[in-house]
Amino acid sequence: MKARIRFSKSGALVYIGHLDVMRYFQKLFRRAGIPVAYTEGFSPHQILSFTPPLPLGMESTGEYADVELTSEISYRDAIEALRAESVPEIEIMSFKELPAGSMNAMASVAAARYRVYDPGIPACGDACDSFMAKDDIIILKRSKKNERLVNIRPLVYELTYDRDKNTMEMLISSGSTDNIKPEHVLEGLGFTADYDDLSITRVDQYTRIDNGFVSLDNISDGE
Repeated sequence: MKARIRFSKSGALVYIGHLDVMRYFQKLFRRAGIPVAYTEGFSPHQILSFTPPLPLGMESTGEYADVELTSEISYRDAIEALRAESVPEIEIMSFKELPAGSMNAMASVAAARYRVYDPGIPACGDACDSFMAKDDIIILKRSKKNERLVNIRPLVYELTYDRDKNTMEMLISSGSTDNIKPEHVLEGLGFTADYDDLSITRVDQYTRIDNGFVSLDNISDGE
């Protein structure tokens, strides 16, 4: 049996890295008595897969971990046990069985939704509309190995601004290919301030089914 866990990350724990989150869940499963399967060999480890790492300092309400189990467990019992042993900054939001043949969490991700609070862009709503009306938005995308010009416009699926809440939302390409970050979109919008001053939340992550996107939380046989 394989299960998918959705969790949030907030508070002081936004400053712990991806490897620390992995170790946290390994210990959490043991404390909660979840029957996790282990690899074979001289150095067995839990069979566990996470979605792409969350940048340090960013909150999220849509993080996922897939885990293989040695026996079935009630979804309600599992989530209650995990919540009882977890800390408030990592909230266990759901625990669901995955259908047979499902891709793991990392391989499933095709897009992610982000919310930017008080983006600090003049006429932000008009800027978002103008961005989406264009065919090409070229930015210089930097990595540890190189720099290259990239047209990010085809990788931005939604871009909206809520004037009442002063928040921007974007649905952008994510995963192992064609991965972009909220900062790339903000750069394409002409944002020039320090990104560290922004409050950004990863709202959810999605897989592509046919011509649309479906939350990873909805790919399950469970409740």
